[in-house]
Amino acid sequence: FEVMRRAMGFTMNWNAHIATRQHLRTTENASFWVAEESPKWGRKRIVGYARSLVREGFWNLNEFFIAPEYQRRGIGTGLLTQCLDDGARFGAHTHFVLASQHFGADALYMRAAGCFPRVPMVLMAGSLGALPSPPQQESAILDSALPALRPVLTFFSFPHFAQQEPLCADPIVLTPEIQAEIDALDRAIVGYARPQEHRHWANQMGGAKGVARLFRKASAGSSGAIVGYGYMSTHTSGPVLAVEQTDLPRMTAHLALLQRTLVPRDELIFFTEHDHFLALTGTNDLMLKWLLDCGWRIAYNYLLMSSRDFGQFKNYICHNPLYMP
Repeated sequence: FEVMRRAMGFTMNWNAHIATRQHLRTTENASFWVAEESPKWGRKRIVGYARSLVREGFWNLNEFFIAPEYQRRGIGTGLLTQCLDDGARFGAHTHFVLASQHFGADALYMRAAGCFPRVPMVLMAGSLGALPSPPQQESAILDSALPALRPVLTFFSFPHFAQQEPLCADPIVLTPEIQAEIDALDRAIVGYARPQEHRHWANQMGGAKGVARLFRKASAGSSGAIVGYGYMSTHTSGPVLAVEQTDLPRMTAHLALLQRTLVPRDELIFFTEHDHFLALTGTNDLMLKWLLDCGWRIAYNYLLMSSRDFGQFKNYICHNPLYMP
């Protein structure tokens, strides 16, 4: 983590990273390589590392960092080659990475992994409390787990959009049938399914009092097709997926209000304003405009680089911290 922090050049909260790192260390088709310095005297120390994952033929480089003083020595090429070789053994046919626009690293992704810049990525930062939720009838979201709070949580109004059909929201319970529906949505919107990650997200952010929700058209009820899903916690956000892009803001606002209302906050966050982060592609113009109008700001710019085009990311908010989309 110290290598990552120094390579990125700013302070990061370890609590936001630990659960996903534990998941990536133990899940199948994952690769994790480190570069160590072995001095004549003293202990070895890690000076760089790379981590990747394969799901349904999609190879994702989710961590790749070299300590600043060890860059440009060929260490990165060696680490990336090992992860690519592992990916080939796991059946990868497509490579992609969320890249931090480091010129040397970007050139290496192009040369070694065949990944080229496809779309810009934008990390938005702001207060969950700034996302509006006035009690208007249009755009209603009915949450089955919260009848006592329904007058507060049911309705969301956005002046940017026309009236939308009400949705119902239910806590995510990953039965085989629900998982199959989510897998189909992921293949259609993201490009591939990742049931292992959904189990991790549901475990971290789900449960009766958690902020993990499935969304359906209210007119169809609990038997209707899933039209979206979303996850949120104190230290992480996403992913959030919507079959219709215009549903993304109200789904996000619903998750935000659930997070603020239901999830116990630690003392530091309780007494201070706490920035939340949402990771979006530049093609998601509707969400970016809405967040900016809500007073959020751009915290970081980076790139989605890949060996081919895939996904419909205007309908999607990525997982953050950025270990996987």
